[in-house]
Amino acid sequence: MTTFSPSFTLYASDGSTPVYAFQYISETNWPTDSPYAIEHTNLRASGSIVVPGGNKAYNLTLRGFLYAANYTALTSLIFALKTAIVANTRYVLKCEKSLGVFDEIKVMRIAPIQLDTSRRTSVQHYTITLRALSWA
Repeated sequence: MTTFSPSFTLYASDGSTPVYAFQYISETNWPTDSPYAIEHTNLRASGSIVVPGGNKAYNLTLRGFLYAANYTALTSLIFALKTAIVANTRYVLKCEKSLGVFDEIKVMRIAPIQLDTSRRTSVQHYTITLRALSWA
């Protein structure tokens, strides 16, 4: 029996040029949707008028870890992560939900990549926050 694990890959804004493949994602707040609407109410009448506003931008967080055989290799992976995902650059993040079925969100990194405090010998945990729906 084959087990499936969702994969996360970051693409350039064209959606077809791979930029970075996340190897080990342990936690994410991948959304189902992010609706936004404006509601007009009147104190003297009952009910309200709801004007759909589309989808609202939100922070998408990926928590993962980098794994390597030794300190030197791990440091190389950290630098590769930091240099590949440039701040204020448009990307498309794709998540493989099942074999061959992808969900995608337009994102931009607007915050620093956070590296957890560790002895950094073979494993480094990190958190990356991307602003989803931040560009059209």
